[in-house]
Amino acid sequence: MRRQRSALEVWVPAGYLVGVVGLVAWVGVLGRTGDAGFAGIWPILATAPLSLSALGMIMPDPESLGLAEEAPPAGAGPVPPEPAPVPMEAAPTGPAAQDLSGAELTDTASTFGFYGVILACALVNATALWAVVRLVTGRLARSRRSPGPA
Repeated sequence: MRRQRSALEVWVPAGYLVGVVGLVAWVGVLGRTGDAGFAGIWPILATAPLSLSALGMIMPDPESLGLAEEAPPAGAGPVPPEPAPVPMEAAPTGPAAQDLSGAELTDTASTFGFYGVILACALVNATALWAVVRLVTGRLARSRRSPGPA
């Protein structure tokens, strides 16, 4: 006998996915207007716990970006001068050549990585929601069908 799907099996995961996509779109719009603040935390919390571990894997190390500058300890003496920049070879020119600085590349990767991780985690969570709802509705359907003790 085939088991039919209940409406909850379809609508609960779909509603969850629509909510997460709406949050991601909201963060994207706020990010473009410059008013994002802590708005990015809501999609992360909506897709937790997977997104918390996955975002930790894609975020770059601050030391590799040169952002983690430590102040010299007190009394360490004079600060040595900065090394002279290394001259770079001439970059190719033409329509195929793009000049993206390291900051722009990192910003692009972290933006698409953020959206990708959030949406992938939302799909995994929606699948888990579907499985839980299917299990619960299946047990409820079996308990209604089974005759009580005689």
